[in-house]
Amino acid sequence: MIGWEFPPFMAGGLGIHCLELTTELAKQGVEIDFYMPRMEGSEGSERVGAQHRHLNIIEVEAEGGLTPYGPVGRRGYDEAFNAAVWQYNQRVKQAFSSRGVDLVHGHDWITADAAEAVARKIGKPFVWTCHSTEHDRSAGFFPQQWIIDAERRATREADRVIAVSSYTRQQLIDRYGGDPSKIDAVHNGVDFSKFANHVHRDYARGSKNVLYLSRVSRQKGPLFFMQAARKVLDVDPSARFVVAGKGEMLPECVEYAVRNGMVDRVTFTGFVPDAEVQRMYEGCDVYVLPSVSEPFGISVLEAMTSGLPTIVSKTTGVGEALRHVLRAEYWDTHEMADQIIRVLDSKALREELGRNGALEVRKFTWAACGRRTLDTYRRAAGAAPKEVAA
Repeated sequence: MIGWEFPPFMAGGLGIHCLELTTELAKQGVEIDFYMPRMEGSEGSERVGAQHRHLNIIEVEAEGGLTPYGPVGRRGYDEAFNAAVWQYNQRVKQAFSSRGVDLVHGHDWITADAAEAVARKIGKPFVWTCHSTEHDRSAGFFPQQWIIDAERRATREADRVIAVSSYTRQQLIDRYGGDPSKIDAVHNGVDFSKFANHVHRDYARGSKNVLYLSRVSRQKGPLFFMQAARKVLDVDPSARFVVAGKGEMLPECVEYAVRNGMVDRVTFTGFVPDAEVQRMYEGCDVYVLPSVSEPFGISVLEAMTSGLPTIVSKTTGVGEALRHVLRAEYWDTHEMADQIIRVLDSKALREELGRNGALEVRKFTWAACGRRTLDTYRRAAGAAPKEVAA
């Protein structure tokens, strides 16, 4: 398996996915060599491999200052970050030394080149997981063509493709010409042990706190959340809103609050440590994620696990498998505001969405993700063997 991040070195959900997936695969008897960059500061007991015993982590030397976020001091997919990714892929090809391999599994565009090259070199199947597309991450604003090309190539060249939702699977088919017969939708899971039991939630309190907890990036639609909040306040000035997270759109959201007279009704928390996330869910009455394009949406499952009534955009992948959520188009802030008002005004609706939603999300387990991924491995292994590269 070739990845980019692994706890404790993480930039987002990819690291958690790789940890949880490899843990479940190991339980099912899969032996895993996991290749990742050797991150700055990973010396001695700090080395990632020393902290995880269920797999064999191979840290590949990379450019000095490399982190899951890109070169130190930088954020986002700038030229330096893209160059670091290219270099990492070349070094993985050179460093690959695993024996007895049955298949090679790469995660996202960031590892696709190395995973394909290694698989072809040893004549084994190539499995590729698409966690999100460049169209998702950019929300349609200036997507990088070379990343699109990498995703298209991986979609077409992999022996099997895993998409984190049917929504993402359809994107790979429509945008990249992927073969529907070789793309499997495998949902992520949630670690239920990290979240409070929903039966303790008091749906009668009606504190009217509305939560946005995610990256404050264009993809996640935070400005649509702010616009819906303004419409709610026009009807119910007692409502309060929390924007939890950080990202490039945070200054724009703060400016919107100032311009629209909302500074006393909106709290911007900045980054929220994992230890504080549960407290955020417990202190609010409804969770809203108006993503422009959301391949999955693990935070949706976390909120629902806590019994928090939830509103999502119709372009949120996990919503395809949920019945006990409210949905709106991400751009339809009037409908979103109406839904928020209905939830805040009705104890019965809060309780119905909260309790039923908490039960419904129990089907999203990492064990199920592991089993379905192993099914994909078996399909890949049954494909026609590839010629070993010269």
